[in-house]
Amino acid sequence: MYQILGILNVALFVGVTSPYWLRRINQWFFHGKSKGIVQGVKKLRKVHKPLGICLVVLSLIHGYLALGALRLHTGSLAWIMSIITVLLGVLFYKRKKAVYLLWHKRAALLTIILTVLHLVFPSALYYIFSR
Repeated sequence: MYQILGILNVALFVGVTSPYWLRRINQWFFHGKSKGIVQGVKKLRKVHKPLGICLVVLSLIHGYLALGALRLHTGSLAWIMSIITVLLGVLFYKRKKAVYLLWHKRAALLTIILTVLHLVFPSALYYIFSR
């Protein structure tokens, strides 16, 4: 079951981050002229917040099912960073201050890096701390 949740989490992760990278693709390759991408980004922005919340909840369930307990692991580091990302996004939504959006994006980048580390080398913390 935790494998299915892991695959679902990757799909949610792509969905949550897609408004940002689709906008960048439109900007870099189409110089902002692709109407299809613009419309797609508008639709994805509407589901960005609920997908982010679902991702945080399902990631916690995935980690608990995989490990049988809450333990420090590369996945738990990615999960903690995703919580920070969500909190910064909520702060931006509530207070409308650009600094929160900037930190939300930075935290999202760290979340992406930690998620890739978790997918590629899930036992990295074991190797770091076992020496």
